Amino acid sequence: MNLLRIDSSVRVENSKTRALTDFFLQELGKYTPFSLVRRDVGLNPPPIPNDEFVKANYTSPTERTERMNEILKTSDELINELLNANKIVMASPMYNFSIPAPLKAYIDNIVRVGRTFTLGEDGTMNGLLGEKKILIITSRGAMSYKEDGVLAAFDFQEGYLKALCRFLGITAIQFVNTEAQDFGKEELKDTNFEQAKKELRELAKVW
Repeated sequence: MNLLRIDSSVRVENSKTRALTDFFLQELGKYTPFSLVRRDVGLNPPPIPNDEFVKANYTSPTERTERMNEILKTSDELINELLNANKIVMASPMYNFSIPAPLKAYIDNIVRVGRTFTLGEDGTMNGLLGEKKILIITSRGAMSYKEDGVLAAFDFQEGYLKALCRFLGITAIQFVNTEAQDFGKEELKDTNFEQAKKELRELAKVW
């Protein structure tokens, strides 16, 4: 199994998503052998697409200049990693009710017509990553983002990532979330973190 790990926390120490992802991969290795490619966009963000990127992207590959190919080089590398992976583990802390800026830059680099989705003459779009599975591990600083929670309306993280995966054709999507990791009581923080580890431990047996 070829597994792609995507980290997006800008933290190194005290990153809950990094710790949970480390734990999951350790557990997964007990049951399933895998080769790992790691992409850390939190510490090494990809370039934010600009006007040159857009022009290069929408120029036919046969008509691109050397400069255009150079502009798309990082994007192509990121997409090739995705295409080569059977399964993906994405670690995303919640920043200000959504995803980290480096992860958004990553997404803007990998959502490309002709590479990760197709565009039909009638305007229909079809994702090209449908054979893959993805696990998204998230952490939230506060509590009550769940469906009936006080902050549920402020969760622009899970819905966005789920919609993105579906757009790219991925329907085998699983989330493991942990809350109150910055602003909760210490015992609640620990309880939630241990519950996430429990979910990941069980998932590792069957994923």
